[in-house]
Amino acid sequence: MSRFNDEAQNFDARLSVVMYIMLAFFLLLGVRFWVLQVVNHESYVVKSNENRIREIPIPAARGNILDRNGRILVDSRPAFNLIVNREDLRKQNLDELLFVLRDNLGVDPDWARQQIEDPLAPKSRPVVVKQNISEADRAWIEAHEYEHPELNVALQPQRIYPLGPVLGHVLGYVGQISDAQIKAKLPEFEGARSGDVVGQAGIERSHNKILMGTEGTRRVVVDSRGRFVEEIERVEPVPGQDIVTAIDIDLQMIAEEKLAATKLNGVAIAMDPRNGEILALVSHPSYDPNLFAGGISPEDYAVLRDNPDKPLTNRAIQDIYPPGSTWKTIMAMAGLSEGTMKPNEGIACGGGISIGSRFAACHGSHGAPNLERAIAVSCNGYFYRVGLRLGVDKLHKWANAMGLGKKTGIDLPNETPGYVPDANIKLRWKKKDDDPEDKKYKWNDGDMVNASIGQGYDRPTPLQMVHAFGGIAMDGHFTTPHLLVKAKSNGVQDERPFEDPNIVDIPLDPVAYKYVMEGMRQVVTNGTARRAEVPGFDVCGKTGTAQVVSIRTGATGKQKEHAWFVGFAPKPEEGRLPEIAVCVLVEHGGHGGTESAPIAQAIIAEYVRKTRGTVEDVPAGASGSTDDAIVGVDSVDLEGSDEPEDATGAESGSDGGAAPAAPAPTIIPKVVSGGVAPASAPTEVPSQKHYSPLQGVLKERPPPAPPPSPPATRQR
Repeated sequence: MSRFNDEAQNFDARLSVVMYIMLAFFLLLGVRFWVLQVVNHESYVVKSNENRIREIPIPAARGNILDRNGRILVDSRPAFNLIVNREDLRKQNLDELLFVLRDNLGVDPDWARQQIEDPLAPKSRPVVVKQNISEADRAWIEAHEYEHPELNVALQPQRIYPLGPVLGHVLGYVGQISDAQIKAKLPEFEGARSGDVVGQAGIERSHNKILMGTEGTRRVVVDSRGRFVEEIERVEPVPGQDIVTAIDIDLQMIAEEKLAATKLNGVAIAMDPRNGEILALVSHPSYDPNLFAGGISPEDYAVLRDNPDKPLTNRAIQDIYPPGSTWKTIMAMAGLSEGTMKPNEGIACGGGISIGSRFAACHGSHGAPNLERAIAVSCNGYFYRVGLRLGVDKLHKWANAMGLGKKTGIDLPNETPGYVPDANIKLRWKKKDDDPEDKKYKWNDGDMVNASIGQGYDRPTPLQMVHAFGGIAMDGHFTTPHLLVKAKSNGVQDERPFEDPNIVDIPLDPVAYKYVMEGMRQVVTNGTARRAEVPGFDVCGKTGTAQVVSIRTGATGKQKEHAWFVGFAPKPEEGRLPEIAVCVLVEHGGHGGTESAPIAQAIIAEYVRKTRGTVEDVPAGASGSTDDAIVGVDSVDLEGSDEPEDATGAESGSDGGAAPAAPAPTIIPKVVSGGVAPASAPTEVPSQKHYSPLQGVLKERPPPAPPPSPPATRQR
């Protein structure tokens, strides 16, 4: 009996233990339910919705790029791209997916891994791993939808450049933004996120914010495997604004054709000096931006990058060159304005000049020419002596005031400042342990003689030269070279025109201006640039034949001289302003009058045909001999000199570092408030508004202006 009672008591105890255990279990279960349903309610709701509802970005079409007459230079077309939804991708099968992408769809696995694992990209944003896929690729993806729900096909806009290499350096190209560009917080990429396609060069980059637009979104329902079920909401993207450029495709094609016919590398630029609009810009050789639009392969990029002719370099703004005798126009304006010589003063040529034990030769013996004659025949001896009178400080002051040796501010990325002579310029190449007081770093008369004719330490860009000549032709009125005219309205943003806040007026001496204009006119009528003449349009200009190595003229191949022509038309007179400025540089072309002047003539003649309807056709050189070899060569050789004529040791390239501080010029450029043109500016070409993200701010269009008064006549 006692045993039965003991077992009964043990049973009750065991039952109590079980009950307490069960109670504890249910208490724990209740607490867990409370945590899940109350404490973490919002978190799990979000996760639930993520499994059910997904936001998919809709890329905005980039704005088109047009020439000044509305002709399309760049547009976009729909293309099918392969995307990976990272929310549907488990890390453990990433390697398997990359293997599948490589073997079945031809995707580079290393590049795809980099895109998928990008830490800066939101997980909700699909990743493009292959652009412009084929019908076969699309069929494979559709057939394997069940095995790989993370793979999808998206219809997205792709950039098209219908002119191919024409305007390649001006238009640029697009590509996915890099992590480095995001971290750098560059103004042109403001608002861009990882995976966005942005402009990487040219106008595409400098005006990227205007061209990009704003992406839209789709809210869709997906099943547990991430497969599309239905769309529940859609916000349409806002396309980028179309932009109208100053480029005239007719002038551009003439410049492209004529420069290509030389079979040499070079530059051709046409600019309206009244407002700085770039009408044509050729840098040869160029590249085809379409190679980048669909994602360029490493092999194709290496071909462009390693090409010794540098097709990716925009020679107009990124390469620097000795300007040769085109520099004599700068010397003439500086010398006359400083009073170091008189326009009718005869200055001896002497066949050259002796500098210590060396002799700087002229290409002939011109007696004692006055300024007009010296410019027309490009007399070195005359300008040697002008340079020695002027001195390096005054030369630097005037060259810098005319925009040489510094960036012009054109709305293109990566412009090079170049450099012009100053008293301390040799220190740019001082070795670390060298004494800065060593005489080899001191400016001397030999350097001044070289600099006087555009050799030695003169290294502007071609754009700087046409900008300077255009400003001189406008009587010291310098406008910023620019490509953009306006951004057109896209229905959300209003139309926005270009504004130039950097207009500068330099007080040129009226007498100097008159004689330099006449001298440059004589260069074309009976001097070294006769092949640039356009009948009835009074072309003015200056040729240059610039040495690239320290040997006498007559080198061949890559040591042959660069051929220059820089000029404008028509010659400014009372009631008439110049309408077009042109710079042509043919690398290793020899004589500027032979190679470059005819190209300039073709560009100016086309401009006359377009604006006047016709121009008398005159064969190149019909007005007489124009070969610099006959009239004279523009370069200098200092006999016995052991100093290189090119301080950089190269014929062209980047500026080689920041220029040392130069003496402050006594000229104080007058900045015209609000970009207002001078009274003599033609009323039919009003000041344009500026909206380059690299150098200005956006402003709203002002109210309509009252009817303009008749243009003022130029008083002398």
